[in-house]
Amino acid sequence: MRRDSEGTILVIVSAVSFGFMPIFARFAYAQGVGVDELLFVRFLLAFLIMGTLLAASHRLVLPKRMDLLALIVLGALGYFLQSAFYFSALLFSPVAIVALLLYTYPVFVTVGAYLLGWEQVSRRLAGAFIIALIGLVLVANPFGTAIGLGVFLAFGSAIVYTIYILGGSKVLRRVKGDVAAFYVMGAASVSFGLTGALTGLIRLNWDVAGWFWVIIIAVICTVLAATTFFLGISRIGPSRAALISLMEPVTAVLLSLTLFGNKLTISQWFGGLLILVSTVITTLYGKPPKGVSVNVCSRRRGN
Repeated sequence: MRRDSEGTILVIVSAVSFGFMPIFARFAYAQGVGVDELLFVRFLLAFLIMGTLLAASHRLVLPKRMDLLALIVLGALGYFLQSAFYFSALLFSPVAIVALLLYTYPVFVTVGAYLLGWEQVSRRLAGAFIIALIGLVLVANPFGTAIGLGVFLAFGSAIVYTIYILGGSKVLRRVKGDVAAFYVMGAASVSFGLTGALTGLIRLNWDVAGWFWVIIIAVICTVLAATTFFLGISRIGPSRAALISLMEPVTAVLLSLTLFGNKLTISQWFGGLLILVSTVITTLYGKPPKGVSVNVCSRRRGN
């Protein structure tokens, strides 16, 4: 019982920490921090801190050549695009909408696994897909004021993240999640560093407040969130961890409504509820690709 309680608390800490990330990102943007430079420093700091922690616990290993290459590609391309889309979406749409749209990805992972022949889709999962699509449309609010570049970027982030999870599923059978996250973060930081240098978007001339929010994102919303998740999932398993992790979008939505005064229409509230319901159904009845939890195991990362 004690092990279960500890695991539950650890996953809650992880979910809430991830939920704070778009809020802190908005604070960083207000201090003049750009998307590319924020993500470059975030992943670089997380890479260094996680590497230190893994080395100190004698868990830092070098994967086999093909696995290492796959992790580098996943980080340098997949995670790079997913994070860029997600954090860019926060510039154009309210945090609540971006967080909810991203959380359609578990259902799309299930559909992707079905199309690849990795699992059979039951009536429940087909229903979850339909529910998620209805929720997506309601949250995007095409007949209101929410539709725009931010909505497309958030949805694009969910699609790219789906591809990222499916693409990394086989690697995660052989490489532990925290070790994989270490290499993925390193590759992502290199991609953001190179693109930032080529475009001149990385200046790093922020004031103390700007550095504070970026460091908080790296330490709290990335390293702490990922570490507590991996520790928690080892105690309570992926399915329970997936359900508890629904606190992530809930945290982001509630904080955005409180801190930024973002308002959702009745239809958007209902759409968000449908997305969360579809995720619960997918978690309870989905059979993920071997070695991967459809919902969150391969995701702990940080967005």
